[in-house]
Amino acid sequence: MNVPIAAGRREWIWFVATGVLFAALLYLADLGEFLAALVRTDPSHFAVAFVVGFSSLLLWAWVWHRFFRHMGMDPTPSGTVTLFLTGHFLNSITPLGQFGGEPIMAYVVSDSLETDYEKALAAVVSADILNAAPFFTFTFGGLSYLVVVGSLNGFLRNVGAVSMLLLLVGIVLAYLLWSEDATLVDAAVGALHAIEARIDRAEGLVRSLRDRVVRIEGHFQTAGRDPSFLAATAVVSHLAILAQIVSLYFVFLSLGIEPDLVSLYFIVNLSVIATISPTPGGSGTYEVVFSGLVTLFYPVGLATAVTAAVLFRLTTYWPGLLAGYLSLFVVKGRSVDDGADLGD
Repeated sequence: MNVPIAAGRREWIWFVATGVLFAALLYLADLGEFLAALVRTDPSHFAVAFVVGFSSLLLWAWVWHRFFRHMGMDPTPSGTVTLFLTGHFLNSITPLGQFGGEPIMAYVVSDSLETDYEKALAAVVSADILNAAPFFTFTFGGLSYLVVVGSLNGFLRNVGAVSMLLLLVGIVLAYLLWSEDATLVDAAVGALHAIEARIDRAEGLVRSLRDRVVRIEGHFQTAGRDPSFLAATAVVSHLAILAQIVSLYFVFLSLGIEPDLVSLYFIVNLSVIATISPTPGGSGTYEVVFSGLVTLFYPVGLATAVTAAVLFRLTTYWPGLLAGYLSLFVVKGRSVDDGADLGD
């Protein structure tokens, strides 16, 4: 199996931009102070942070597993974890933030689980929608609380507006994908008919694409037809964010910072907005925003804030990249073995 990804000139520009952001952040924080803060880290607290933080990836993988089973696929739990970590890696090396890699991952899933591409795409996109939703529901809930107690300042008000907009877009998109509302498929089919009318000899291609669009719509409706399933699965994805909050709690303890649960809640959830950037995996922009939020909520220097950002990513994100890289070879190896078996 050849994974269909490639890095062109524009992609490499964003990789370089990520490196520049990291370099600028370390320069502003003072590299010496950053390294000193890193050395002072308490290893026992960091070990707890690592275990709890990595569990968030496993919880997100479980959301994938539930959708796979719900849609008639039959992977093992370990197989799903391997696929999820592969997707985590692929999403993080393409300049699409942490979103947009679903079509590539659907190809990998369809090949690995021997199912059609349309079903795999519906499952992966549906799972990723539920996995992303808690960041915005938690943010909206927290900001609503601040409105009630009268503590919402200008910065948080602006962030709240962005979060609310993204949450509404996600809700509308999920409804259109999972319900029997034919708005999206009608728009897609209409666009295909327009192409057919303008281009000669496109009838066969348009018919094939139209049939594929209709099949995708049917699989999305299967994914979203059971509200109780969606609600139970959403609980799992929200637990993943709680695990990240607990992980950050122990990261702060490892740095000698007395953590406050309210600030941890907002730092974890608000910083995710920075992943919606063209840098690979949102890297660079995420660490900049995370460090800024730490200095906003705590009276610490930028060097300590950057150290917290790096340690948090070491518990919740970067280990998943290494595991995902290794998982990619496992997935490719299984595909080769299956091909050999079919040829015997």
